[in-house]
Amino acid sequence: MKQVILTGLAAALTVTVAGEIATSEASPEHPTAPTPVDLEQTAGTKTAQVQTASATKVGERQSASEPSEAVVARVMVHEKKGRQATTVYVRNIPVVTFLGAEQSAANPQGVKVATTELDPTKLAAIANSSSKTVADPIWRATTIAGKLNQMALSGMDAEAIKVVWSEKRQSYLIQANGRHLLEVTEDNTLLPNSTKDAGKDALQIANRLRFQLGNAGPLKTVEGMPKPKNVQTVAMGPIRFQIQGMASWYGPGFDGNYTANGEVFNQYALTAAHRYLPFGTRVRVTNLDNGRSVVVRINDRGPFVGDRVIDLSRGAAQILGTVSSGVSSVRMDVLE
Repeated sequence: MKQVILTGLAAALTVTVAGEIATSEASPEHPTAPTPVDLEQTAGTKTAQVQTASATKVGERQSASEPSEAVVARVMVHEKKGRQATTVYVRNIPVVTFLGAEQSAANPQGVKVATTELDPTKLAAIANSSSKTVADPIWRATTIAGKLNQMALSGMDAEAIKVVWSEKRQSYLIQANGRHLLEVTEDNTLLPNSTKDAGKDALQIANRLRFQLGNAGPLKTVEGMPKPKNVQTVAMGPIRFQIQGMASWYGPGFDGNYTANGEVFNQYALTAAHRYLPFGTRVRVTNLDNGRSVVVRINDRGPFVGDRVIDLSRGAAQILGTVSSGVSSVRMDVLE
């Protein structure tokens, strides 16, 4: 399946259409947009220009600094389980996915996704058309990307990005400087590698934005979230078991090669290598030094050096803040 990367210019064109960001309770967008094919399936498509580097897989060290660009947000159009999906990337890291309508009996094969690159003039036409709707994932993604580019250009402090619980809407809202940015829902606006929990998705989306737009520290709680009453905690849940140890990462020298399960390795997809966990296993990795976490999918084998327990893709290491250090102390929660 051919996937389409929409340029930052196209995203920026929608800024004037999106209008001023509404207040959190005023009129947050309520999407019915699409999700992308599992991000890991985008492995065949280069999502970033790879820097030349030697293939030092374990503990690879590179500068943590990324090129400074005026346009930081891009949009990828793809398909997931018959639904059109668009994912917004900020500096090559997938941040939020919008899903299109569910497939219907009249359209059992789902929405057909364009297989050719959309140019900026077509995107602008979508953003300005009278048919634009919060149910259109392309319109929603380009609108958000435009807002993010505007925020980056204005030098907005990433610390101002936060998540609040809206009692009125019974949903999670991501705000910037107290103004509405997007609303997270389990059915059509979610984390690209969703945790299947809107609250957790909202926190990770906000934390990726905070880190990618200004290296701000991670949020640990949602503002205004009511505390559960008379709830008992039991030792059950989606975590099968935990592993603790050192994590390394690998990327440029392996980008485009085949992984152990036969996929094409994409250094910016949220994947990892492990010695024995079954391919496809989802693992939440937490950096014990800064509290950042990311969910990755096992699609490769390794690492085979010392006490290292997992080898992350560059994209996952970027989210955890471990690119410059090469290795870091982590906790692995192996999920169901």
